[in-house]
Amino acid sequence: MPQISPRRTLTALALAAAAVGSLLVTAPAAQANDYLGACLDSVGYRKSPNGWNVPARNFSQGSSGVCVKELQLDLASTIGIDEEDWAGFVDGRFGPKTDKYVRRFQQSSHLEVDGIVGPRTWESLISRTTD
Repeated sequence: MPQISPRRTLTALALAAAAVGSLLVTAPAAQANDYLGACLDSVGYRKSPNGWNVPARNFSQGSSGVCVKELQLDLASTIGIDEEDWAGFVDGRFGPKTDKYVRRFQQSSHLEVDGIVGPRTWESLISRTTD
């Protein structure tokens, strides 16, 4: 069986995705959780329903700061971001684009789709981005 290089596979996948519609761009896995410690330091933490340490407050449209940066990186690494939304997405401001991806994530994770990042949404995001 012939070997297929990872670069060739990624190129083929990118071309296929572009042919189908918009391309999703994901954050490198190494970036996920870069801001989590700073977030927990800035707002404190609470236990999620399954015992994860998650930020002590909820976040929604209009929120900003290091916790929103963590949220944006987690979203990018778990569900991907449409190519046209990628530039400037991780900016620490919870605006309409972040809201759109929070709701997309909540729906795909079978959570209440309300755009509010509370304990269950944080738990689901963090559990998918933590080794």
